[in-house]
Amino acid sequence: MATPSRQQPTLYVIDDEFVPPDRGDEQDGPRGAAPAGDPDEAVRLLHRYRRLMADILGYEEPLQPPASEADIAAAEDDLGLALPPDLRALYGVADGDGDLVNPLFDRNEWFSLAEIADHDDEWLDIAQEWQYEPWRRTVFDSRPPGAVRRSPLRPGWIRFATDTGGNWLAVDMDPGPRGRPGQVIAVGVDYGEGPTYVADSVTAFLRRLVEALERGAYVRHDTSLWIESDLPDLPVEPAEYSGGPPSPEDARQAGPRVQKVRVTGAADCAFLAETPDVLSLALASDGAPDLSALGGLPVEYLELDVAAADLAAPARNPELRALSVASARPVELAPLRSAPRLWALDIAAAPVADLAAVAGLAGLRYLEVTAEQWRGLSALGGPPHLAVVGVHPRRPRREWPLGADWTTEYGTPPATTG
Repeated sequence: MATPSRQQPTLYVIDDEFVPPDRGDEQDGPRGAAPAGDPDEAVRLLHRYRRLMADILGYEEPLQPPASEADIAAAEDDLGLALPPDLRALYGVADGDGDLVNPLFDRNEWFSLAEIADHDDEWLDIAQEWQYEPWRRTVFDSRPPGAVRRSPLRPGWIRFATDTGGNWLAVDMDPGPRGRPGQVIAVGVDYGEGPTYVADSVTAFLRRLVEALERGAYVRHDTSLWIESDLPDLPVEPAEYSGGPPSPEDARQAGPRVQKVRVTGAADCAFLAETPDVLSLALASDGAPDLSALGGLPVEYLELDVAAADLAAPARNPELRALSVASARPVELAPLRSAPRLWALDIAAAPVADLAAVAGLAGLRYLEVTAEQWRGLSALGGPPHLAVVGVHPRRPRREWPLGADWTTEYGTPPATTG
């Protein structure tokens, strides 16, 4: 392998078809779950919703003509999926919103069948570009837990309405282990930490809009209504803790099912007993904290900035997928050979005692190193199967949040003499 010689951090994309693994692909779906929606009720609710809107506004907006059964079947054929029965029934009433001032799904424009499979997903392609370090990001679990697969986007999510700002309502025909097909979720550019569960069906979505109008929970803006239902209309942030080492009470008060933790000045990880669902953990310390608690937690992304790190316990964690280590003293990497899902490793800010161990990490696809470390790896034959290599000209100074001003090149690192 060649040795790069650059004065700025450079990403070498060797396999430009490789994308970060999708955690949702590893999750099981529900067993025997049926859609919760009711097509007859959905149609009744749609008409009730329109009557209420007309009473409030003083006029009734016309519906689009209904879609035919042949149109619906053709759209399902294009999607490769069947629509849930309640949404399917609504298309039999109207083929989307058309030019309505007040969209039927409250500020989310309802797509016609011709539009339902036509989406530009450049937003996701950009988010997964390596210079934005997608390997450091975690897609968190939804609330309720396990309802939605932990993915940024899936073929089984049929986007049927949009806020026109890069976000969508979708019916989820590929739900998580505790979800139901046809549930409504919100996805898109503002949902980078995970989709938001909205309702168990389109029927339930409409029911809550109708109930909000009936109790007067809306704001009128000239000819437009903003309905103040209890439906989530913004990304639901994962519960997290950030700060100094928390007491057990502090950790409990961070909220149920804390999934994101950043702690500074920690001597050990005993506080993690109160956060058993943590998926993303950043730990900073001037010492050598006891990491033994990490072996039994579902941590997928681990970021260490410590004086010394013993990686034996984190390596016993079968969920560990990405690791970033900054250390004052040399780090032993050999324990990582037992981490079955580790695919991303950043050792650029750590002296490494056993650089040859990197070659033994068979699942490694992303590696971040210094130019000196790369020279050492090249002399040893280099790690196999790498898709992306990030090379720093010298050891970086780590400041949170982590990141580098990358220059991206495609192909293997070039031959240089510097």
